[in-house]
Amino acid sequence: MVRTKTNGSGIDRLSDLPEHLSCRILSHLSTKDSVRTSVLSKHWRNLWLHVPALDLDTIDFPNNLVFKEFIDRFVEFDKELDLKRFELFYDVNHDHSFDEFLWMIDDVVKRRVGRVTVINNVYVVDETLVTMPLSLYSCATLVNLDLSFVAMNKPQSELVSLPCVKTMCLDAVKFDGDDSILETLISSCSVLDDLTVIAHPGDYAQVVCVRSRSLKSFTLESESQYQDPNVVIDCPRLEYMSVREYQPASIVVHSIGPYAKVNIDVMFEVDYEDPLAITMIRSFLIAISKAREMTISTRTSELIDGYHLKVKELPKFSNLSRLDALLDNSFWDRLPGFLGCCINLNSLLLKLDGHSEIEEIKVSPLLQDALSARGFVQLKTILSVTKTSSEMRKLAAYFVKKSG
Repeated sequence: MVRTKTNGSGIDRLSDLPEHLSCRILSHLSTKDSVRTSVLSKHWRNLWLHVPALDLDTIDFPNNLVFKEFIDRFVEFDKELDLKRFELFYDVNHDHSFDEFLWMIDDVVKRRVGRVTVINNVYVVDETLVTMPLSLYSCATLVNLDLSFVAMNKPQSELVSLPCVKTMCLDAVKFDGDDSILETLISSCSVLDDLTVIAHPGDYAQVVCVRSRSLKSFTLESESQYQDPNVVIDCPRLEYMSVREYQPASIVVHSIGPYAKVNIDVMFEVDYEDPLAITMIRSFLIAISKAREMTISTRTSELIDGYHLKVKELPKFSNLSRLDALLDNSFWDRLPGFLGCCINLNSLLLKLDGHSEIEEIKVSPLLQDALSARGFVQLKTILSVTKTSSEMRKLAAYFVKKSG
């Protein structure tokens, strides 16, 4: 809460501030607290209506009608005001009206908004999702877009233009199975720098297609227990790529930056006797072999292992200088084959899973040579709660002795 301060003569110093400074102070408060300042004095009565930010939670309103009237009052009060930020935590179970929601968001977007965050509170994933207005696809002032558990309908492609969007986070956004919506949305962002997509578990999209000449950071995740959409990535300037907890039938990476940092946790249910599956995995490994730093999960190490066992070779990871890997027993003995492809590796972090006793870890002479050739090696184990600090010290000493 903002409190006015007076000197001994009773002068209200806060009220003497220029209006733009007062509004800037209020913009750092939630709209709820900003409105509360209207009771301080006559000067503060309508000051909150000049603040270029709305930070709202529908739980603070008794019903949807009051919420709509509040929005209407704000957008009608000063039509020349550019809205820098609009953040809404929306409860779809709280007296939701489909048409009124569209009108309200549409009014906000037309206020030349710079940042839009809409988080829809749903209790189960198959509940009704709020739909974003088509005007959002052509907001020339929008820089940051953050949506969670909302739906986006297919617009006419010629009406899609987001020339200023730099960051976009689409968390469980539903596209109703239409692959072209996301692709069109991304391609319309000519300066897009950072993209996060968390697949909606109830969507029926077949492909997540990310094509961008400007994108530098891309994160793809999933919360589904079933097969996820296939992935196509064509981002030649990409510096960071994270694909985590994802289970597609295929991933096609046409291009990423030549020294990117990648974090890969994927699982393919593939038949290694299928030539098409082998070709797909080979192309994927060749694409990520350009990376400078790489983190791989147990599932990814199993994918590499399965491919290696089938074709007896791996692509060269010539750019790779740092590798963080979570390994289990199945990959441990064949690690030298993979390290042999990392000819410039100088930092290696191995997290060992599935080793309950020191005696289970047998380091072959070939692996000793592979480890001792690295400039820096850090070894960790995922230990059970019954492990003691003494056993951990013994394990550390074991690796120091065995790996040189």
